[in-house]
Amino acid sequence: MEEGSNYYLVRKGEMVAVYKSLTDCQAQICSSVSGPAASAYKGNSWSREKEEYLSSRGLSNATYVINAAELREDLFGTLIPCTFQEITVSSSNQSALNHTGVLNNTRYQPGAQSVDLNYDAVGSGQASAEHYSQRINQGYSVRGQAFNRLESRPSSSSHFSPNNLDQSGTVDAQPLSKQYMVCLLHFDGASKGNPGKAGAGAVLMTEDGRVISRLREGLGIVTNNVAEYRGLILGLRYAIRHGFKKIIVYGDSQLVCYQVKGTWQTKNQNMMELCKEVRKLKENFVSFEINHIRREWNAEADRQANIAITLSSGVVSEERGDG
Repeated sequence: MEEGSNYYLVRKGEMVAVYKSLTDCQAQICSSVSGPAASAYKGNSWSREKEEYLSSRGLSNATYVINAAELREDLFGTLIPCTFQEITVSSSNQSALNHTGVLNNTRYQPGAQSVDLNYDAVGSGQASAEHYSQRINQGYSVRGQAFNRLESRPSSSSHFSPNNLDQSGTVDAQPLSKQYMVCLLHFDGASKGNPGKAGAGAVLMTEDGRVISRLREGLGIVTNNVAEYRGLILGLRYAIRHGFKKIIVYGDSQLVCYQVKGTWQTKNQNMMELCKEVRKLKENFVSFEINHIRREWNAEADRQANIAITLSSGVVSEERGDG
């Protein structure tokens, strides 16, 4: 896609896709009659930065793409696993970036079944290449940053290594250690009045959308901003306690997100203490990223926060998922 050109976004269910033309965009809307509801948006000033961000998180130039949670066992019939030798031989005859736009040494992504024999998954820095590995056809794609409906789903994440392959090339799936997984955290806070009776909520998920836990904490009488911070702290503590080392955080509070990033100054003493606590918790992760999202993309965390208002101060409630 050319720099500065217009582009179109389609959100369909839990996926967001980028299209080059209005025609392609309209085709997706029309095909949504019997499927998930779809909405479309127009953007301008396409940039290389957007392209790099999206291409590192999805699969490009696919003929068809489907959410892994919607796969049926009988959809493709019998499939034969590709061995590492086949992948290596096929890749050796192509350049580092071939004509389909797929890197030969693709980093392993939970849920995407990509493999990089030379990649140290522990790593450091921002969790960029692992972020939301969902795919859609006709262009770059990412998974939506948040879902209005979070469900527990069967696991589709496995750890692949040469030791997991038998002589026939069959993959023996093994659970992925939490230190290699990226935990997704949505947080929110709610207050009936400002200040007023408040609650904090957090939802933790795996990259393929499986809910790990829904958390709620009663806060007593506090402001909405305090409740937002407490929702973030609630989720971070849970992730640390359960061994996650990489985390991507989403919230609809600009104040919390930008103060934690350091973009906005923290002037209120109470906010300073809460921000300081968050930054201290950050040190427990080898990779930490926080993003501000629209309120409607944070609906499940908001629901947990509103439920938490009914809890007594200091009471924490947890609903475990299958992640």
